[in-house]
Amino acid sequence: MDGTDIKNDVNYWQMFGISLFGSSTRLLLKEIEKKWGKAPIWVATVNPEFVMIALKDGHFMDILQKKTTFNVIDGIGLVWGKMVKDGQNSIRVGVEILQGQHRESLITGADLMDRLCQVAEEKGRTVYFYGGWDDRSKKTADYFLKKYPKLKVVGYRAEDFEFKTKVDYLFVARAMKKQEEWIEDNFEKLKVGLVMGVGRSFDYYSGELKRAPRWVRGMGLEWLYSLYREPKRWRRQLELPKFVGKVLF
Repeated sequence: MDGTDIKNDVNYWQMFGISLFGSSTRLLLKEIEKKWGKAPIWVATVNPEFVMIALKDGHFMDILQKKTTFNVIDGIGLVWGKMVKDGQNSIRVGVEILQGQHRESLITGADLMDRLCQVAEEKGRTVYFYGGWDDRSKKTADYFLKKYPKLKVVGYRAEDFEFKTKVDYLFVARAMKKQEEWIEDNFEKLKVGLVMGVGRSFDYYSGELKRAPRWVRGMGLEWLYSLYREPKRWRRQLELPKFVGKVLF
């Protein structure tokens, strides 16, 4: 895994039947450009919770195995799991991750959305922010327009509707699995260059939810910070120890 970016090799991992893009953001953006304009591109941001739900939900597994173009690694737990399944010591790898190592293949949805907005500004492409609670799609659009003044935002909307807008990048912020199911249901009629489910990213960029400090993210503990900020999410976090057990046993 180390050195993938140096060699400029695109690496794919297999995790319980799901193919994961195992290279850097830089290489992902290159791969997206290679496919650009040929067919709509679907990016899914996969974390351990995705994997555990897919193992129980055949339809969701089918989406991740057959429908998406890229499944990026949006959870340091997947990096840990891959290294352990490759025969490395689970405790040693865990300590190294807490020290900030092995992050070359980690591509969080929030960070990737930012990079894509940057690319959109540079290339004159259009973006649309769909989903989120209340006015968070608008606030997210405002955030990126402030950061990238030449960005072409063609719309934002929270409530469900028949999406007919022609757009280069469509960011869909709904609950995990629900956003992927919405994309699947609408994929054939979407007039997009790229669509990506971004989960809670609108919450962060709208300012409604504080993201974990960079040093916390560097340790791979963003999930723990989210639990601290929103204790009501504790049931969802139960998937993490289940994932650890699945990897180890």
